[in-house]
Amino acid sequence: MSHCGAGARLAVNGLGLQLYEWGTRGAPGALLLHSLAGHSHWWDWAAPLLAERFHVVALDLRGHGSSGHADPPAYRAVDHVADIVEVLATLGWRSPLVVGHSLGGYVGMNLAAAHPDRVGALVIVDTMTTWSDEEAEWARRALDRPEQTFARLEDAVARYQLRPSDTAASGEMIRHLAEHAFTERQPGVWQSRFDRRVLAHARPDAWAILPDVGCPTLVVRGARSPIMDKASWLRVATTVKRGQFAEVTGAFHHLILDDPRQFVGVVSRWLATSP
Repeated sequence: MSHCGAGARLAVNGLGLQLYEWGTRGAPGALLLHSLAGHSHWWDWAAPLLAERFHVVALDLRGHGSSGHADPPAYRAVDHVADIVEVLATLGWRSPLVVGHSLGGYVGMNLAAAHPDRVGALVIVDTMTTWSDEEAEWARRALDRPEQTFARLEDAVARYQLRPSDTAASGEMIRHLAEHAFTERQPGVWQSRFDRRVLAHARPDAWAILPDVGCPTLVVRGARSPIMDKASWLRVATTVKRGQFAEVTGAFHHLILDDPRQFVGVVSRWLATSP
């Protein structure tokens, strides 16, 4: 069973950004950043566990979920970082824990490198450090395809798939994600909330950024993930200034769905022992 946070909307850099909150205001802050083409409801199982200790906020990045689309498109890491700086200022947070899954991890490392005073600790979760030629070709094809439309939400949900597809998440969890991934643009026309133009700007280049990440950093991978292999996992942890690494056993790339309790336990143990 998921536990959706309380929704709120902020006007940031000319866009409406959606966020969700769990826990008690005034507790230490934890900002959660989702994956490429994802949305904040991916955190609906891990966030309530983190909220036992933190005031947790999950943000829909621009072009994702219920946040606004940038027109003209502006979806580089620097654009997401500029949004987050404003969100943190509005929340009154000085140096929160930042947890980013996949694209969110890449955005988090850019935030920590560019604004070291804004991040107290960083968790990079199964993040791709560079795109292969195959990934770039997939993005190009996705951009070229016509936008899928559906007559009913049920039809859209039935077609929803995780990418990569391997997961230990239940069908109920995937349905929950799907129900929040589409919107009715006009009566009888359901489309994805995700702005596919993000794909033109999403290609990561982490190795130039990571040496400037100075805060305590935990790099977490799913032990069965095809996205962050062991070599890049260890390289990221040893390239940042104060890195450690951990795995979520039995999990794939979508480890925050596959085993949210184990994931939060890994993060909590690291926080308890990190200087």
